[in-house]
Amino acid sequence: MKKVVFSLFIISFFVMGYFYVVQPINNAIDYPNNMYVTTDDIKFANESSDFAPFIKFGLADTMAVNGEEVTATTMRIKLFGFLPLKKVKVKLINSPEVYVGGNIVGFSLNTEGVVIVGSNAVFTREGSKEPIIASGLQEGDSIKAIEGQEIKSIYDIDKVLNSVEYAGRDVEITVSRDDEEFKCSITPALDIFTQKYKLGLWVKNSTSGVGTLTYVKKDNNRFGAVGHSLTDATLGDNYKVAEGEVYLCNLLGIKKGSKNSPGEIRSTMKISDDSIGVADTNCKYGVYGNILNINKLNLIDNYCLGGRMSIKPGNAKIYACLDDEGVKAYNIKIIKTNHQDSADDKSIVFRVTDKELIEKTGGIIQGMSGCPIIQNNKLVGAVTHVFINDPTKGFGVYVDWMYDN
Repeated sequence: MKKVVFSLFIISFFVMGYFYVVQPINNAIDYPNNMYVTTDDIKFANESSDFAPFIKFGLADTMAVNGEEVTATTMRIKLFGFLPLKKVKVKLINSPEVYVGGNIVGFSLNTEGVVIVGSNAVFTREGSKEPIIASGLQEGDSIKAIEGQEIKSIYDIDKVLNSVEYAGRDVEITVSRDDEEFKCSITPALDIFTQKYKLGLWVKNSTSGVGTLTYVKKDNNRFGAVGHSLTDATLGDNYKVAEGEVYLCNLLGIKKGSKNSPGEIRSTMKISDDSIGVADTNCKYGVYGNILNINKLNLIDNYCLGGRMSIKPGNAKIYACLDDEGVKAYNIKIIKTNHQDSADDKSIVFRVTDKELIEKTGGIIQGMSGCPIIQNNKLVGAVTHVFINDPTKGFGVYVDWMYDN
């Protein structure tokens, strides 16, 4: 009997050791080598039972955690306060209060230059020609200038190619591809029908879309929205924005989501009204710009920013606008928070637990991308995607990936 009791004691000792010692150490070591943190994140982690009282997070001895913004430093993770476990390069940001969104907004975006979305042959006296083949240009390239003259539309291209100075000549094109700029030469072809020189390119310079506002900074009214890039069927998701407008939207209704059938928020932009802001960035973390008329948004809640160290599995809420009642909070449960070395829009996994939300939408639907995620009275993330086979589950992005844009 004593052997059984002793064996049970040993087993219990190792089980408790794993959950209270080994697992917290593994969780700490699993943090990425580079990350954003807030000053409150470090305090929260040091007070959290998730890491046990003997794992401590701190900055360099010469740097106080005082809420001031620091561009870059090192966070040290120590066992018992003195045994080093890991060093993490961090960008330390303060914990400012931000207005929390949830509003449906529309974006009208103009690209930098014109983006090549296709090509076609030009019919000439010598037969059909495709100027793009010899030039090295590709779909997705952005034409920013021809012979040094800025290009903003197809009409600008036509104007340069058929000017007295350049008609019938090889021209130098300034092109942007994958964030790199280069120049190439292309030979226009004379169209037999219009008697105009052409490049045989289909181009596009604008797009529009709808999403949810995530936050607005209180100090300068800069906003973040959507949580991922605003994609376009022809432009893709890698286009750069030169300028854009932000509009309020009319909510028309809800298409409820179900398994393998994503739902959507049906809405239209109020383009006839004045825009409420300007947009200047579209990237993997969302759409960004500045709100110029914040009073039209009726923002009623504000929270402090919470980085990824502030998030843990458990209850949370999202803000969304789904009817004429305006923005409301709905309950979710965070299932998993991923440790990521690089930015990703699937940082957080959560499940909708709010019966009202499930009744209205079936869960997460298109148009809810950007809905702010709140936990422990902090803005910690934004909704990005839905599980196709289970609309009650969704993904979110850490708000610190978003905030620095």
